[in-house]
Amino acid sequence: MKALRMTKDSSSTPILSIEDIPIPTPGPGELLIKIYASSVQPADVLNSKGGFGMTTFPRTPGKDFAGIVDTGPSSWQGKKVFGTSGSSFSFTKDGAQAEYAVVPEGAVAEMPNSLSFAQAASLGTPWTTANLALLRAQAKEGDAVMVLGATGSVGSAAMEIAKLNGCKTIGVGRHGTDVDSTSDPDLKGAREMTGGKGPDVVFDTVGDFKLTKAAFDVLAFNGRLVTITSPRQGSTELSVDILSLYRRQISLVGCNTAAHPQEEMGQMLRELAPAFESGQLTPPEEKGMSLITLDQALDAYSGKIKKAVIVFDK
Repeated sequence: MKALRMTKDSSSTPILSIEDIPIPTPGPGELLIKIYASSVQPADVLNSKGGFGMTTFPRTPGKDFAGIVDTGPSSWQGKKVFGTSGSSFSFTKDGAQAEYAVVPEGAVAEMPNSLSFAQAASLGTPWTTANLALLRAQAKEGDAVMVLGATGSVGSAAMEIAKLNGCKTIGVGRHGTDVDSTSDPDLKGAREMTGGKGPDVVFDTVGDFKLTKAAFDVLAFNGRLVTITSPRQGSTELSVDILSLYRRQISLVGCNTAAHPQEEMGQMLRELAPAFESGQLTPPEEKGMSLITLDQALDAYSGKIKKAVIVFDK
């Protein structure tokens, strides 16, 4: 089968190439998936640059996928499924950017009939990240949840999941959001929208520490700040007022999907799938994607093609 491969020696950064490798064989409790689509996520690109120390080489990248079960228990054979990575898939085990991939049985969800393969293959990373972050921040019905970077893929997913769970949402961004971070860098609007209380949860998807500190300052008593990111350049150290933190009982929470098993991500997608089917959650539209072949994957990884989804011959 054809596969995108990352190779690396002791002195080099990873090298990407298209190779012919054997079709993998599933073991007990595993499924062989014929891949129909796999999105190229920012984490995939970072992985291809050596950004994850846990990755072993040679390796097939690709966290997110959609396809049809080729081999496995009879209850799964022939079903359309989708899924994403956790702590091993695409890092220490081969990922989805190949014609076939092996995944644990518990790592997949049945595809909603309303979705195309490309749409389903674009859900995994952003939606499980958003869902996990809200769970770790203990966001509950009635909470005010403020999302920094609300128009991004993870941020917009978090806004929808929070609304679905009965939370009041406050989107922060530069355009078309509840709070404009350019005209209101101190995020005073978040206090106004919560009657002076401040948001119960802040989800930081941006990594702009000026914005992070402003969000910390407006958090409600017992507020939780959960983050999935840090500045792309410069120091990654965040300074907070420890006196304010303990007096207001603020919690700072990290969220890293790569620290969780792939089966846990599959369970999240199985729980979210009915809401995509019913229209309560909004999948990305194909018209906003660049549908490419595997042979074009190197251009996607180099940045020449944006929002790429690798589509395999059906």
